[in-house]
Amino acid sequence: MSTDTRRQRSKEKLKNAMASLLQKKAFEQITTTELVKEAGISRSSFYTHYQDKYDMIEYYQQILFNTIQYVFEKNKGNLRDTLYETYDFLDNNEIYAALLSENGSKEIHEFILQKLIKLIEETVFTSVSPNNQLSRLEETYGKVYYANAVFGMTQTWIRRRRRERPSVMADLFVSLVGFEVVS
Repeated sequence: MSTDTRRQRSKEKLKNAMASLLQKKAFEQITTTELVKEAGISRSSFYTHYQDKYDMIEYYQQILFNTIQYVFEKNKGNLRDTLYETYDFLDNNEIYAALLSENGSKEIHEFILQKLIKLIEETVFTSVSPNNQLSRLEETYGKVYYANAVFGMTQTWIRRRRRERPSVMADLFVSLVGFEVVS
């Protein structure tokens, strides 16, 4: 077996171990010792890949940030499609779903909330008819309300072990908030 294959396998074990541990406890409570034990690798193998657990999580956060940024930009304000692609990505990638769970990092949570606020602003508030204008105050609080609703639904979905299909979750949110999707 080549060194590259072993390195990739140990990195994959670490990723899976972090996802598993995040299902049980907050990121701040996870130690490197627990992580390597869960992964079944040595501490020196861990340090071959990462400086510490923060370096490791930063690597996966950056991939999540970049992926979500791409999905939001690609769908240009289409709320349903953006939510569907995001849920689909999370459903197929344990580590990223774990990062968004209640046990994930606060940086990721804040990033996602800010992205959702911007998406809601581009979708919901640009589609309000002129006859039903919202005040600035309603817009300010409305964006935060909807963003937290999406985020809360996402965390509940993750906590429920992602039982519902991504398309069901995207449709459910659009249905619950009762607005048309801008295409």
